[in-house]
Amino acid sequence: MEKPIDLLIVVPARSGSKGLPDKNVRLLADKPLLSWTAAAVTQAQLPNSLALLSTDSESYAQIGRSCGLAAPFLRPADYASDQASSIQLLEHALGWFNQQYGYMPRFTMLLQPTSPFRSPEIIRQAVDLVQQGHADAVIGCKEIFRDLTTLFRCDQGFLRALDAAKPTQSSRQQSGALLTPNGAMYLCNTDYLLQHQSFYPPRTAPLTMTAVQSLDIDTAEDWAIAEAFIDKGLV
Repeated sequence: MEKPIDLLIVVPARSGSKGLPDKNVRLLADKPLLSWTAAAVTQAQLPNSLALLSTDSESYAQIGRSCGLAAPFLRPADYASDQASSIQLLEHALGWFNQQYGYMPRFTMLLQPTSPFRSPEIIRQAVDLVQQGHADAVIGCKEIFRDLTTLFRCDQGFLRALDAAKPTQSSRQQSGALLTPNGAMYLCNTDYLLQHQSFYPPRTAPLTMTAVQSLDIDTAEDWAIAEAFIDKGLV
């Protein structure tokens, strides 16, 4: 008897990108952008998992299938707008999964195709952490070598430090690394995700990625950086 699927991997690729039209299927080094993520999932060789594409476009779905992703449905318009959240599209995908299989997967992973350079090893490492009970969620992060004294809000046109209680710490040596989500990977216990509408349970572990792995393509400038990384052999 086949073991049940305990990990659902969702690759979201709506067709309504405004900054870079059709960026999710635009060719990057002669491959559709979403195929980079599909290849990383395949190479991670994750047992008892299902990787599917959540899209509102049949042409995107066909490209996803050709890259090895399941594409069993088209995402309704309500879940494919600028206002739709990642949690909402995951709820839709999980609803389909529950209807199809009669249960929920233990874990849900979101891999955005706009982060094409995350490695299979990073994906595998994240899944190992939750499956072995070391964490309830794993978030892809990048380091920021800044102190809170040099991170600011703009208040009435002037800079106001997040921490004004101590002298400005401007050197890298004085500042311990801060971590911020890079958008490349979210992995969470499904029950927590649905109950709390959040990727961040108390036992959330970071996986720190390099600047190359953390690249998130949103603009033409980001696309040019991605091409430069490839040209320089950095991926």
